[in-house]
Amino acid sequence: MCSRFNKTDLYFINNFSQLTPLPIWAIFFINVGCWLAQAEIQKNRLVLGLAIPTRNYAAALAALGVVQARANIPIDRINSNIYFEQLCKLPKGTPVVFHDCKRRYKGIYQGIVETYGERRLRIQIENKRSGGLANLVSVKQSHNVTIAHKPNINLPKKQSGRPIITHNEFLDDVIGKANMSEFTTKSRLDCAVIGRITSLQNEMLETSFTSFSSTSKLNTGVLKDILRVRNFLSEGQSYRSEILPSQGSLPPQTTDGLVPYVTIFDGATGFIKWRDDWRNSHWIILLERTENYFQEAVQIINNDYINRQNWEEITNIVRAPSGVEMVVYEELCQ
Repeated sequence: MCSRFNKTDLYFINNFSQLTPLPIWAIFFINVGCWLAQAEIQKNRLVLGLAIPTRNYAAALAALGVVQARANIPIDRINSNIYFEQLCKLPKGTPVVFHDCKRRYKGIYQGIVETYGERRLRIQIENKRSGGLANLVSVKQSHNVTIAHKPNINLPKKQSGRPIITHNEFLDDVIGKANMSEFTTKSRLDCAVIGRITSLQNEMLETSFTSFSSTSKLNTGVLKDILRVRNFLSEGQSYRSEILPSQGSLPPQTTDGLVPYVTIFDGATGFIKWRDDWRNSHWIILLERTENYFQEAVQIINNDYINRQNWEEITNIVRAPSGVEMVVYEELCQ
């Protein structure tokens, strides 16, 4: 369990500009996300279903726990082959962003080259009139490449790159200084939240939080700073999470087609409609008792629990506070 978040080091700022300790239920959601993020995914994955009085801030705080826990796992300890292979399948000419030495460059994917028996991505960062300078990116370096938001970009004759700001005192407190450089320069999809984008945006961007540094200095930020939500970042910034709409006729998809380590269903609607598309990640299912389709979602969870993969007791589960019902079980990855 994450011990970093407790009543003494993380506060939110209320409407009267007063520092208020996080309530027990808020700490619970953070610790749930943190606990699940540290569980391995092999042939089975964990499903954690919660029946709660209200979903306000539940998904955002659970995502906070996921991202904070995963920030302590270096990129080079995570299998990069899947991400590298995905980039290999991009059409030539796809705009990308390349991070190198704390600077960010516009680039264009130009296919695969092989050097000394190793395949590498060829990322062109200057136009052909100036020689078409390119970087050759290995599997280990592949997390330095992200697909650009813009469908078309023009490369300059020379490119010095834009500096990446890697220092943020609020992030230093929450993530830890030792992890900051990688956290702010390398992309990885640790968490996807499927829910109401407008509500999630308000919770992640509008409410201020404060953390005490080791010198007792107050450092203030918002959840977006920690979650690094791709939806709210400018072109080329590294990300760790993404939010996707639960409504609509088409299945929600991550921008880069990546599978998140943890998927959070913020409400019954997204869970009922889209659960079959996310069966290779851990799940957190947040169901508000008064919402539509609550009973239908509970019935699905109950049926899945009866048919779970592993009947052995799951240990070290975060204890639910009063008013929260919780079920945890294993399902087969698909």
